[in-house]
Amino acid sequence: MVNRQKGAKQPRKTPFKLSLLASIFYGCSQGIVGWTIIQGLSVSASFAQEIDPSEVRESPPSTFREEDIPPSTTQPPLFDVRTSEQFNLYRLAIGDAVSVSVLDFPEFNFGGAIDPEGNIRVPFLGEISIVGLTLDEVETKVAYELGQRYLQEVPEVIAVLASPRPVQLTILGEISRPGYYFFAPGITLNNVITGVGGSTPQADLRSIVIRRPLVDGTVLEERVDLYTPLIEGTRLPEFRLQGGDTVIVSKLDPMQKDYDRVLISKTNLAQPTILVRVLVPINPIGLAVRNLTLPNGSTFVDAVASLPPNIPLITREEVTLLRFDPEQGKVITQGLNPIKTVENLDVTQYVTLQNEDVIVVSRTLLGKVLAAFRVITQPIRDVLGLSNFIISLPNNRLFNGGGGGGNNNNFRF
Repeated sequence: MVNRQKGAKQPRKTPFKLSLLASIFYGCSQGIVGWTIIQGLSVSASFAQEIDPSEVRESPPSTFREEDIPPSTTQPPLFDVRTSEQFNLYRLAIGDAVSVSVLDFPEFNFGGAIDPEGNIRVPFLGEISIVGLTLDEVETKVAYELGQRYLQEVPEVIAVLASPRPVQLTILGEISRPGYYFFAPGITLNNVITGVGGSTPQADLRSIVIRRPLVDGTVLEERVDLYTPLIEGTRLPEFRLQGGDTVIVSKLDPMQKDYDRVLISKTNLAQPTILVRVLVPINPIGLAVRNLTLPNGSTFVDAVASLPPNIPLITREEVTLLRFDPEQGKVITQGLNPIKTVENLDVTQYVTLQNEDVIVVSRTLLGKVLAAFRVITQPIRDVLGLSNFIISLPNNRLFNGGGGGGNNNNFRF
C-alpha cells in the first residue's frame, strides 16, 4: 500500500476524457451525415415521382414566327409632308448659329454658332450642348435650366436659327457624278440631282432614298418620288435636305414596263449629254471609232445632223444600231435607214438614242464586229462592257491585224 502524503497532487485524467468525448462526437456526426444523405435521396425520389410532366410549362414563344419575320430589304416609306414629321424637323448641328431671347430677362439673352464640340456658351449657365436638338427643344432646355438655377419660375424663351449650316451631302447610286457635295441651305432634292450632273439612264426616280443619322445613332430613312409629279403634272414633294443626309438614287428594275425613260431623258433631272459611238470603215481593212456627244434625248436624226460631211453615214446602205438591253441581258441590234430618215421623214427612224449606243456603218463592218463578239473570252454583261469592247476594236486582229498599228485607226472627237 502506498501512502499518499497530504497535499500531494493527484495525476490528471483529462486527456482520456477528451479522447472519449471526441470519439463520441465523431460517431454522432457521421451518423447525422449518413442520415441526411439517405433522407435527401428519398426526398428526391419521392419528388421526382410526384411531378406531373403535363404540368411543366413550356418556354414562351419567340417574338416572330418564321413565316412572320419581316424581310431585311423592306422598302422605306414614301415621303409625305403631312405624315413624315421627323423629316420635317430641322435639327441643329455644328456650324449652325442660333439666337435665344429670354422674355423679361434680357441679361440671359445669347447667340452664336455651335462650336466644333457641339456646345454653345450661355450667360451664367456656361456651355451647354444643343447638337441634335430642334429649336423648340432648345427653348425648353434653356428655360428649364434657368428656372432650376436662377429664376423662381420657368421663363418664356424664344430661339431662332440665325444662320443655317451648309448642306453637306453624300450622293450615291445611279447618278452621273456620285460623291460628297456642299450646297447652300434650303437646297431642294431636284436641284441637287441637277447639280451633280443628273441621273443615269438606269435611274429610277420613283425611289430616291434619303438617310438621315441622329445623334443617338438612329437613322431615319424615307423614299422620295420625283417621277410621278412629272407624269401627273403635280407639285414636287416639299422635302428639305439637311447637312449630313445621304441621297441614294435607286436602280431601275429592267422588268419595269411603266417607266418612261424617253420622257426622263428630256428633263433636267437626267444627265445633260450622252455619248454615242460611230464605227466607220477606213481603207484598207481598218475602222475608226468616232465619239459623238449629244444632248440627252437626241434621236438618230440628231446624230446624222451632227456628223461632218466626210463621215459617210448618209448612204443607201442600211446602218445598224447596237445597244445593250438590260432587260434581256445582251447586246441587241436594230437596222436604221438614213435615206428614209432624212429624205422621207420616216418617223419609224426617229429612234431615241441612249448613252453608249453604237452606230455601225456598212454591213461588212457589222459582220466583222459580230465576229469579234464571238471570239471574246468574257461575255458582255452591261453597258460598260459594251463600251470597253468597242474601244478595243481597233486593236482587234480582225481590223488591220491588231498590234500597235490598230491604234492609228482609233479617232475620236
